[in-house]
Amino acid sequence: MVPSRLEGTAWSPKVMDLPPGRRFLVVSPHPDDDAIGCGGTIIKLIDSGAEVRVLYLSIQDGDFTRERRMEEIEAALSHLTVTNHRLLDMSFPSPKRTAEVINEELSTFKPDAVFMPSPFENHNQHLRVFESFGSASNGWHGDVIMFEVWGTLIPNLLVPVNGVMERKVAAVRQHHTQVKDIDYVRVVQGLNGYRAATSGLEGYAEAFMFIPSGDLIKMFH
Repeated sequence: MVPSRLEGTAWSPKVMDLPPGRRFLVVSPHPDDDAIGCGGTIIKLIDSGAEVRVLYLSIQDGDFTRERRMEEIEAALSHLTVTNHRLLDMSFPSPKRTAEVINEELSTFKPDAVFMPSPFENHNQHLRVFESFGSASNGWHGDVIMFEVWGTLIPNLLVPVNGVMERKVAAVRQHHTQVKDIDYVRVVQGLNGYRAATSGLEGYAEAFMFIPSGDLIKMFH
């Protein structure tokens, strides 16, 4: 489904309405990374009847109360239509604890695929998630779908999100304490618009690096 003028080029992500699978775990370092990195795809998956579970590994530090941040998180989740989620009530966990929690989720939820940050993220806690996932995923045989927030990746999969972009933006906006310093609405509109435009698509698209089952360890570890 790559436009004919891009066939044979080095940059040729495949365009799919949805990634394969029916059960998806989203490993989000902080509440808002899920909405920014793959919020449109989450909405489309749930709309299609797929089951999506979001794991938040921490709440960001800042000049706000936990109660206010929880209100923002719940409001954002309502726009994403996510009802199945887990939030660790703690600062960012150690690498060992991160791996343990991810392993718990893989063992109990048994997802077909996991959304997670890529190794190209310019953020140490996002990178910790990727590094910890490698040790946690031994014995699990699902696909890995890496998203972009703090660093662009070289995508091999694009999911058009034009029809749900307003809902994605609404979810991002609910994180008021986070968007007051960095305009994440502008971030997602610019990044998703760029991803669509460079593949000849209308509107917006989310970009991913899709790693088939079993290939992550061979490629990165």
